Amino acid sequence: MQEMVKVAKKQLLKYPKRGLIYRVKRVLKMLIGRNEGPVDKINWPNGLLAKALADYYIKYPSAEEAGAILKVLQKYFDRWISKHHKMFYLDDAFSGMALIDLHQITGEEKYKKAADAMAQYLFYHETDAAGSLLYRPKQKNGYIFADMIGMVCPFLAKYGSTYGDMNTINLAVTQIQNFIDFGMDAKSGLPYHGYQYDSGVKYGIIGWGRAVGWLMIGMSETLAYMEEERPSYEPIKQAYRRLVDKVEAYQLEGGLYSWQLGAKEGPVDTSATAMILYAIAKSLDTKVLIGIHKSRMIRGRDALWGSVKDGQIYGCLAECLGFSMYPQVYGAYPWSLGPALSLFVLTEEVDKGVAK
Repeated sequence: MQEMVKVAKKQLLKYPKRGLIYRVKRVLKMLIGRNEGPVDKINWPNGLLAKALADYYIKYPSAEEAGAILKVLQKYFDRWISKHHKMFYLDDAFSGMALIDLHQITGEEKYKKAADAMAQYLFYHETDAAGSLLYRPKQKNGYIFADMIGMVCPFLAKYGSTYGDMNTINLAVTQIQNFIDFGMDAKSGLPYHGYQYDSGVKYGIIGWGRAVGWLMIGMSETLAYMEEERPSYEPIKQAYRRLVDKVEAYQLEGGLYSWQLGAKEGPVDTSATAMILYAIAKSLDTKVLIGIHKSRMIRGRDALWGSVKDGQIYGCLAECLGFSMYPQVYGAYPWSLGPALSLFVLTEEVDKGVAK
């Protein structure tokens, strides 16, 4: 795992790496009036890496790497804070998981203020008529993505639990309940990639692996921070358990999951696998799931180790470009490394199968 930590530290501050040619092309496009997206330094891939590093630090505060991890996390967030907490997308909220941890570790108020700014951004973000956060409001399409559940709800729930703000937990619950109501396929029990509330139309393929993983991360992390007495807790827990049962039926014999769960003869995707298994491991840890799921999780986790090379997780599907736009390009990306490292940290002592 130390090699993975080393790579994660480097990527956290460097990803995405943009060379001189990219920067020149970007300027030229802007000069001719092309709408280029902002340079986002707190994006979701880095959020996954930051969380993994924070998870490692919290579990191994005396490890040789701990001091360097803390410095990297501080540099990552200090860079963002110096830009006045500028957020561009909902995706940026996933970094808030590690941001809250950093405040708890250091006690430095600037990290609490940064988390406050993130929560305020989400509160004032545009929603559809049902209260779901619109993924890209400027596109005026009303799309709600499964990815958003995993990118936003864990931060909202953790923020609310840590700082006693029930409004943020309520906002997370609304997102999850709406996706359960409007984004699932009734026949398979798996999620579509997304939907549009006004039309009732569901988009993307059913059971895209990473969408499943994001949804499961959002539900498992939110349940971990919710009070069991809350009326919405039990319905979300039962919906999550049903989803886990459906998803596990698609696990391949070797332990991994395909890029699209139903495409069992298609390529495996280590990012989908890592996300799904992390969510299950998290819920086993918080007792939301019972032990019957443990053996499948361990089998998948051990299979992931076969994809590790030089501290990276290979066999990862490239970045999605939109509904039904999943380039069949596989390599090593932060969105396989981050959740896989979090999984390995969380489950290291589950059995003798993983060594630090």
